[in-house]
Amino acid sequence: MADGRAAAAMVKIFMRQFPLVGAYLAMKPILAVFWNICLLRRGPELVPTHPLFVGGVIVLNVLVGFFVGVQASEATAVQVATSTLVSMATIAGITWIALTARGVVGRFPATITAMFGCDLLFTTLIAVLVPVVGITSPITVWTWALITIWTIAVYGFILHRAMNVTVFVGIVFSFCMAFIAIVLAGAASNR
Repeated sequence: MADGRAAAAMVKIFMRQFPLVGAYLAMKPILAVFWNICLLRRGPELVPTHPLFVGGVIVLNVLVGFFVGVQASEATAVQVATSTLVSMATIAGITWIALTARGVVGRFPATITAMFGCDLLFTTLIAVLVPVVGITSPITVWTWALITIWTIAVYGFILHRAMNVTVFVGIVFSFCMAFIAIVLAGAASNR
């Protein structure tokens, strides 16, 4: 009996080395981490930083953002894809520069995963809302506006925790970063 317990403990220790094995079992806690970040309860330090997980979050965010962009605008698919990729690259680049300037670039994987993971939750909410009530519905417009404001606040909170700055500085930095991302995405996609 003791050998069985020891073997089970060794298997658990071994499986911890591969965080994405059995990922379907761990989705609820991962969603809870992003949800708690969105509610400003937890910081990005709790986000898994395995390269496959980070890549998965980024790819999902691109796909859902593209889906919502195609639904929500009259732009071509190429313009939506360009806008989505440029805005995400701008956010990632500015975040990397800021973390490097603060001397905490090692926090980049967790920070960018937290930002794009929270954005994925917000964008998914819009993706569900648009087909139900329509893109021109006042509910959609107001919800989109509130989510945009809340996204800036969440990004600011994440940057506050990652860069060791005040929440106010994080939010101001997040607002400036969002403004730059919107301008560059619009210019790149000719919108």
